[in-house]
Amino acid sequence: MFEDHAKALDTCLTCPSLCQSACPVFLEDSNRSHSPWGLMQTMNRVRRGQIPFDETVAEMSYHCVGCKGCTTQCEHGIEIPPVLEEARQKAVKSDILPSNIKGFVEKFHRHNNPFSKDLLKRLDEILPAQKKQKDPKAIYFASCTTISKTPEIISDTFSLLNKLKIDFVAPYREAIQCCGYPLLSAGAESDFVDLAEVNYHSLKKLPLIVSGSPACTYTLKTAYKKYHFDLEDKVISINEFLKPYLKNINFTLKKKLRTKLMLHDPCYSVRYLDEGLLMRELIAEVSGYPPGEFFDHQNSTSCSGQGGCYSVIEKERADRITKERLKECYEKDTRTVVTQCPSCVFKMRKNSKRIVVKDLVSYLNDCIEEALS
Repeated sequence: MFEDHAKALDTCLTCPSLCQSACPVFLEDSNRSHSPWGLMQTMNRVRRGQIPFDETVAEMSYHCVGCKGCTTQCEHGIEIPPVLEEARQKAVKSDILPSNIKGFVEKFHRHNNPFSKDLLKRLDEILPAQKKQKDPKAIYFASCTTISKTPEIISDTFSLLNKLKIDFVAPYREAIQCCGYPLLSAGAESDFVDLAEVNYHSLKKLPLIVSGSPACTYTLKTAYKKYHFDLEDKVISINEFLKPYLKNINFTLKKKLRTKLMLHDPCYSVRYLDEGLLMRELIAEVSGYPPGEFFDHQNSTSCSGQGGCYSVIEKERADRITKERLKECYEKDTRTVVTQCPSCVFKMRKNSKRIVVKDLVSYLNDCIEEALS
């Protein structure tokens, strides 16, 4: 077990744990066994046969938000999430996963999403019937979290497309409205592959897939390819899709714009997709102002607490990570946060009633009045 990661595990063995200062989980619970270094030491001992892979070790593998802050901090660029993914997959196959994670996976199977809801029905309620287009040039893949928890992002996206006179994009209207990322982060690899295969055969027929979620974008582009479901050339993030239109179309702005805001960089946007600069360009393009910055921003960003399945096993601690992140807004007397991740939007809204949290696309839509003909 873990032999594919032997070099990384052995490298971590001699490290003084410099990466723990970038780990939101360790900064919250101060448990060195949950730090990146501590997790790698444990998995290395399993690899060497010094300790068994049991329920305790399996549970430890979920104490990670997958933010890759440790990788950014590491001089050797060691990636810890893949090691923990293997541990979680082993936990699922051995049926020693934590009970709340097991319940999470079982809940997913009720409607092929983590919310046990008919999300296609909900999507039809969010968008008017006339959005049903035949043979569109592109489809918008909203994400299960967006549909369930932040549905206004979908309405705002199509409002913005309409303002920019983009009329060839239709919502994705298949029964499964989830890319499968929740299953993959839970360690349910075989279940993920089954769902990804169904999605692949529906999505591969489409000319362009515009994803509204950075985690979905990465999953569809990269994770699917690992299992030979190659959609990489068809998938584009909503930010990349909008970029040429915002740069090349003249539009009028609304008179009152929220110019004092802070931009929260989602982990998947900056560390997995490298879109930190792009998000700032889009904000400056429509407002004329660069956004305010958190002390930890772009590649040094701090997670909102909603990554991976950490909030499933440690809900209260995950909430405290979010609240700690938002403290800086009060210190800088800023009451608007813009980000580009439905999970971050949901998590931040849930943990602060005094701060307005908006998705990047919703903010752009707020700024733009209409395109000029």
